[in-house]
Amino acid sequence: MKQISFRDIGLKYILSPDDEPVASIAPGETVILETEDACSGQIRKKGDIRDRNKIPNANPVVGPIYIEGAKKGDSLAVLIEDIEPLIGQGITYLSEFNENYIASVPIFKFMKVSLPHEAKICPIKNGLVYFSDEISIPYQPMVGTIGVAPFLEAESISSSVLPDRHGGNMDIPEVAPGSTIFLPVYHDGGLLYAGDVHAVQGDGEITGTAIEMPSRTRIKVDLVKRKTVNWPRIETEAKMLSVITASAGRTIEDAIRTAYLELTLWMEEKYGLDRFEGLMLCGQVGKVRIGNMWSVAAGIEKKYAGAIRK
Repeated sequence: MKQISFRDIGLKYILSPDDEPVASIAPGETVILETEDACSGQIRKKGDIRDRNKIPNANPVVGPIYIEGAKKGDSLAVLIEDIEPLIGQGITYLSEFNENYIASVPIFKFMKVSLPHEAKICPIKNGLVYFSDEISIPYQPMVGTIGVAPFLEAESISSSVLPDRHGGNMDIPEVAPGSTIFLPVYHDGGLLYAGDVHAVQGDGEITGTAIEMPSRTRIKVDLVKRKTVNWPRIETEAKMLSVITASAGRTIEDAIRTAYLELTLWMEEKYGLDRFEGLMLCGQVGKVRIGNMWSVAAGIEKKYAGAIRK
């Protein structure tokens, strides 16, 4: 089993087709990824701060990983098998980025105020994330950023902050152990990147940071030949979700509509459910998850979607 660690290959902040692969794996192979937290390890103890003058970019990833035989028009199927904290703690914090994330209008600068920048160190042990001495949260790990090198004519080179059709920084909590993420292939080898792992995250990631943690993540990467996906898909044992992003002029409202339409087409493809009946079904039992402020996942439980097989 291959292991790819940021300690050996360094940190990357762009999902690019021009990067040399850090490893090559066969379809069906399992690999362990060691990734750094969203602030590149700048915060480890009380008093540390996120200093963007030293490290301006966020969400470092490892990759790209070359999947043998992957060609444009195929899809990758990435099963998240396990996620472990690498150092037994996570962190959350506020910074200048969070101010822009909360209010795109520069109200903080206008008022000459700033959010407090002291980070919160959160131990992770015994299945709990300790937000404070009084508050503990169930450990619900997820991969915040996972994607392939994008199709440049459509998306340009992707930072590890903005998501799109290739995946990227989707921050959908269902990208978690037991889930399979389907991603389109635009370049030979697929060129898979991953990082930005969270110990737990609320819908919308309203402050722009979850409980960010260095991690050891085990994934199994399969290849679906001659079958592409328009947008990333997530499948769990019980649910199926279609992910759309608010990008290129697409609003969150547009993203929700498009996510449901893509989900309906997937139900038709997978179960033979008539798309119009499926759309009406989504209107009754569909659920929307907001990842960050750019990503939406429309989902449905399989017990409904697969109830009628034609």
